[in-house]
Amino acid sequence: MKVLYLGNWNPFVNSTEKLIKAALEKLGHEVICEDERTAKAPNILEHAVNNKVDLFLFHKGIRWEMDIQQLMELLFRLPCKKAFWYFDPITGIPEREMFVQAVIPYVDLAFMTNGTWIKQHNYKNTRWLLQGCDIKPLGKRKKELVSDIGFTGSNYGTREIFLEAMKKKYGDKFKVFQNIFGDEFYDLCQSVKIMVSPKFPANDYFWSNRIYMTLGAGGFLIHPYCEGLKNEFVAGKHYEDYQTENELFTKIDYYLKHEKERTKIAEAGYKYCIKNYSYVQRVKTLLDELSKI
Repeated sequence: MKVLYLGNWNPFVNSTEKLIKAALEKLGHEVICEDERTAKAPNILEHAVNNKVDLFLFHKGIRWEMDIQQLMELLFRLPCKKAFWYFDPITGIPEREMFVQAVIPYVDLAFMTNGTWIKQHNYKNTRWLLQGCDIKPLGKRKKELVSDIGFTGSNYGTREIFLEAMKKKYGDKFKVFQNIFGDEFYDLCQSVKIMVSPKFPANDYFWSNRIYMTLGAGGFLIHPYCEGLKNEFVAGKHYEDYQTENELFTKIDYYLKHEKERTKIAEAGYKYCIKNYSYVQRVKTLLDELSKI
């Protein structure tokens, strides 16, 4: 299969697209890359026709969000299957709601990580497909990354309240790491005893890729309770979960004192995650679903 893939191909960015591209190629497919930062609709259409591509795959295409009409016209004219895989939260963000609802009617299948949004809408061509992890050697413990408790990510929304509570409770034992990607993230997961995830913007059927990234890097993670995660992992076996601030603090205190148990859970989560939720597995699911239509 030939796949024309519109995504972020910035060589200096550790994008998810690169992991998906590698997964497609590992499964034996040819990938033709179009950079969403510079791509133009006529050129994409020309490349699709000249290369006789079988599938056009894209995500949010930041530039296209500013010109939805142009993207819809392109999707209408493309002579191949079209698949959309959207990773971000949607509900309550008008520009994303508008973009997603405009695009869905023009693709064969829309794959989304936001299962809650899918349940709230009646589109027959949406599928719940979560993100995944890379498969690579575990990182190394690095002195500059060592911490009892760590959080990696951006500070926005109600995360500010979460971070302030963590700092107030644990002081220097808690560290915030930003702009940690690639091999350094793998080192981080081997250097921090407990990685924590805030509730925002997770809900019962939406959560970020943090759990797959962390478990796939061998880290121990305490993640907010999400009903749908029961179908992915077992709390207390592959990771730990919490529902209240007090429960989070109680579990942090417990696992800081029980290294063997913490290590056992991290190892089990790592093995299970890379076996079941690598990007090769996720991409295979995407292609299998497309093959049914």
